[in-house]
Amino acid sequence: MLYGVWQSLFRRETLASDPEFVGFLNYTEMFSSDSFWHSFNRTAIFVFGSLIVGTTLGLLFAFALFRVVGRLRFLRAVTVAPYIISNVAAAVMFRILFNSQFGVLNEFLSWFGIDGPSWLADQGLAMLVVIFTQVWTDLPLTILLLLGGLMTIDKSYLDASLVDGATGWTRARHITIPLLAPQILISTVWLSYSTLTGLGVVLALTGGGPLRATQTMAMEMYTVAFRNLEFNQALAIATFILVLNALLTLGYVAIGRRYEYEQ
Repeated sequence: MLYGVWQSLFRRETLASDPEFVGFLNYTEMFSSDSFWHSFNRTAIFVFGSLIVGTTLGLLFAFALFRVVGRLRFLRAVTVAPYIISNVAAAVMFRILFNSQFGVLNEFLSWFGIDGPSWLADQGLAMLVVIFTQVWTDLPLTILLLLGGLMTIDKSYLDASLVDGATGWTRARHITIPLLAPQILISTVWLSYSTLTGLGVVLALTGGGPLRATQTMAMEMYTVAFRNLEFNQALAIATFILVLNALLTLGYVAIGRRYEYEQ
């Protein structure tokens, strides 16, 4: 990691040439690049959307699995299945699913007389598909974290709320979710890190298209390194992603501590 940061201060004119120390020139050019800021905006949408969808679905599935008893407990193990599939394999699967010509989803819509859209050719829909695919790969760990938190909650709190006549939503809002704050914080850090550094899903699903609509910073780093063959400039982007990840994590922890203090 430190070697990569150090190499981001150098530049090679060709792959065979010796590296030349240029200081922060790679960073100066990066921050003055419209392409970089476009990828930054795309990444913000990608990360924020994945956090909202991933956390919401994680809570819903964790609550559902927490209620599962008896012979249906095997479903808890089934939830891990997406996590053991590589991101590239998952992206290829979803690319077939959302294919506009022979995809399963559009075929299903045609049964109801609905012409399915070109999911991966539309700029707005392509980002939604990428977010959904990324969440699908990250969701199992989020569910397990939240489910583990649910299992540690003292049942006396829930029993007392039942005696007071609290509804399910009221119990979840005022008791369960506040007590799950540490697990929600950990899952948020995980989802943020996985999405911000994720390349496999975007690369295999859209390649950054259409018209750079899904060109995240990770994809921009890949493009600069392996298409433009500017490896030191790509390391500058990687360093920026590293610093951004650290700042976001510190921000999440600060918010979590403030919330815990107020409680």
